[in-house]
This record gives sequence, structure tokens and C-alpha cells, in this order.
Amino acid sequence: MASELQSIYSYGVDLISILQSSFPDGESFFMDVSKVFDPKYVFTVYFPVIFALQWAAGIKLLGTIIVVEWLNQVLKWLMHGDRPYWWVHEMEVTYNSTTLLPEIFQYRSTCETGPGMPSGHSMAMSAAWYVVVQSFIDCVVKPSKMSASLKQQSTQLLWGAFVVIQTLIVMSRMYIAAHFPHQCALGLFLGVSIAHQIYGSSKWLNLKRSQWLLVASIILASAVGTYSFLLLTGRNPAWSISQAYKWCAKREYIHVDTTPFYSLTRYSGAAFGLGLGLTSKFFSQTERTSFTRVQIIVTMILGLALGYGAELAHVAIPKTNESVFYTLEFLLNVAFPYSAIALAPYAVMRSGSEKVKSL
Repeated sequence: MASELQSIYSYGVDLISILQSSFPDGESFFMDVSKVFDPKYVFTVYFPVIFALQWAAGIKLLGTIIVVEWLNQVLKWLMHGDRPYWWVHEMEVTYNSTTLLPEIFQYRSTCETGPGMPSGHSMAMSAAWYVVVQSFIDCVVKPSKMSASLKQQSTQLLWGAFVVIQTLIVMSRMYIAAHFPHQCALGLFLGVSIAHQIYGSSKWLNLKRSQWLLVASIILASAVGTYSFLLLTGRNPAWSISQAYKWCAKREYIHVDTTPFYSLTRYSGAAFGLGLGLTSKFFSQTERTSFTRVQIIVTMILGLALGYGAELAHVAIPKTNESVFYTLEFLLNVAFPYSAIALAPYAVMRSGSEKVKSL
């Protein structure tokens, strides 16, 4: 089994080398693709925009990305996947040779510190864009007065755009040597599968606060439990961090916000914020209110402003003490979705005219 995996890695490195050599000037483009489609923007950009336009779709998007990031982290800890940029060097040391494998280059975005299997970018962005595309089809295309053939063509065009986006993401992750092809493929499959299941269900939107807090606690506890289990069984779940520091070409390329525990603070905090926001007295009023177009735009702007504020707060949080950093990140990720779901729409509703829907 180990030799078969090494063969898969070897073929993957060959493909990465071919991709890098085929686009020698592609560094800027592919790094921009990885940055633009960073999973963090699902929380701070995609979610507030979709939520303002159609709150149920926005909640499904946030719920989907929480589950996807949670499962991605647990799988990364359990599957122990290497990343290309350190694997090639480990093989060179193991076989005491520099000619066994082709040379692959590192870039500013290469040195992520978590395990590589499955790809978090592919998993998160395939899930997020599945929800975005399906929501647009259900809320815009299907109710429109277009002919049946035009609706079909529009649907095909949207899914075609989805395929193009996912292809670019996979190519970018391979180009910067952050992931092997099979890691991206698995992430893509899991992301779409999870998004399809969550988007198709609406029962979970009506959970009570105690149920939401229980679900969020289970998400947090299961991740911490997986980490603790690996430690108790003699496995080091933080092994990938040392590999990153060992083989990254430049130490300044490594950032604490690419560690597995940072991801944990993001999705677990968002899970608590989502539950608290949905069950708040503020949201119970705004969900029954029909917003005008102006109010929708203002809600969107407020949500994006909150997301931008969260980004600024993230940058400002001191990173010298990891315990303080992770604690503050967790609280920040509770506060942002709660504010976007409960406070921002309520403030817009109270400041302008509102029309309560007949029940």
C-alpha cells in the first residue's frame, strides 16, 4: 500500500512539474487564483452577500462550509497526507539522490502547514460554489419568465462556469505545489457531495438554540477529540507543521493562520455564531420582514463591512502567543456570523420602513 501511494505521489509530482514548466510565467496568475478562492472568503464575503439576497440560501452556505471545514480537518489529521513541496525533499533525503524526481518550485503561497489530504481549497470552494450556483438556479432561473429552453441553457452555462472555476482552483493548487492531483480530486468530490446533501435539506434551519449549541459543541469536541486520540495512540497530529518549517524555502512564507488549529477556531466559532444568530430575538423579527431593495443592499454592505472588520481584527490579533491567538480567533468567529445574521438585518429593519409578512 505504501509503495502504491508513493507511486501516486511520484506521478503527481510529474504532473506538477509539467504544469509549472508549461506556464513558466504563471506564478502571479495561479497565486491570485488561490488567493481569490481562499475558503476564508466564504465566511467574510460570499456568506454576507448571499444572506442579504436570500437568507435561507446564505444560512445553507454557511452551514455547508462549517461542515466541510470540520470534515476536511478531521480527514487531514486521520489521512496523514503529504504536500508536494516537502515530499520531494523527503524522497531525496531518503534515497540520497536529487535526480529521482523532477524539480518543483515553491512560491509565496506554497508553504501551508496542514496535512494535504484532502485539499481544503478544492473541498471548500466546490461546496461553496455548488450552493451559490444551485441557489441562483432555484431563486432566479427557475422562477423567471424565460422559456424552458432558455432556462436549460442558463442552467448549463452556470454549471459550466462552476466547472471552469473548480478546474482553475485545482490547477492553482497543483501549480504552487501545495497539493497533489488526487488530493484535489478527493476534495472536489467530497465538497460537492456534502453541499448537495445539506442544500437539499431545510429541517436543520429550524433547530432550537439548545440543539444548535449541542451541534456546535459536538463539532468542536469531535475535532479536539480526534486530535487527542491521535496523541494518545502515539501519532503526532502536528507533524505537518515541522515538515513545513523544515522544507519551506523561506521561513517568512509560513503563517500561523494556515495551521490546523486556526481552521478549528474558524469553523467551530462560526457554528456557535450561526446557532446563536438564527435563534436570536433579532432574527426572529427580521426573517418575517420583507425588505426593500435598498434595505437588501444596505444589509449586504453592512455584512461585507463586518467581514472586512473581521479581517482587520484577524490581522491585529497578536500571533506571538498561540493560546491567546486561537482564543481571540474563536471569539471573533463567533461574533462575526452572529452580527451578520442577527444584528445587521435588525438594524436595517429598525432604521427604515418595514413590511411584516402575513403568516
